[in-house]
Amino acid sequence: MSEANASGLAETEVKARALDLKSLDNPRAMKLYRRFDGIIILVLFTFLVLGIQIQFTLTAGDWDYWIDWRDRRWWPLVAPFSLLLFIAPFTYGIWERVRLPIMATAVTTLLCLVSWLSRYLNFYEFTHFPLSFTFPSTYIGLGILLDCALAISRSLIVSTLIGGGLFGALVYPINWSFMAPYKVPVEFNGMLMSVADMMGYQYIRTTTPEYLRIIEESTLRTFGGSVTPLTAVFSALCGMVVYAAFLWVGYKINGLDKFTKRIV
Repeated sequence: MSEANASGLAETEVKARALDLKSLDNPRAMKLYRRFDGIIILVLFTFLVLGIQIQFTLTAGDWDYWIDWRDRRWWPLVAPFSLLLFIAPFTYGIWERVRLPIMATAVTTLLCLVSWLSRYLNFYEFTHFPLSFTFPSTYIGLGILLDCALAISRSLIVSTLIGGGLFGALVYPINWSFMAPYKVPVEFNGMLMSVADMMGYQYIRTTTPEYLRIIEESTLRTFGGSVTPLTAVFSALCGMVVYAAFLWVGYKINGLDKFTKRIV
């Protein structure tokens, strides 16, 4: 009985392959195949973009939404942690299957494009916050560094130590060029604060006072100080650990294909 079933399955598979080969000579069938492939690619791309935006919004949204929340302590830690836990699993899958070190650059670029669209439509057009207060940060340079570390070393371990460390350490420096004007110290009612803090008081957000930053009295936190390099070092260590941990998660996820093969 088992031999009969096996022979029947073999004949069915041969007929299915013959039909597939025959359809290659049918222009109408090929047109439908290409259209269906295009729909699948568009759906997967949409899910990827929305996944990046939703995941980053839920984990690092507030620190990246407002210019006065991009401080020297929490923002350089939360932002790379949030991005690496999304980048690492995809990096492992793409690298192991097709050897393409592109996922970090792709994810950060997509995040930048979607963030600009979201900030313009939601914060500027809908709620009338100025773009100078809500513009997104850039992480594309960090993604390029991470992918370059993998492309040059061709080792996930080396890229974790070098690329993951640089990804965490350089969040603040790579965004400093356009953040510097908002960190200029100003005096307001006898208190020392930054231009970003002044904008936070001028444009009140919902659920105050939670959304107002704490102003440190009698310190020059607007100049960075010794906290910034210490935060960069700690962020680099956290970047290595998070990247390595979620590479392992990607390894486990990619290992699930053997179960799908058994089911099919």
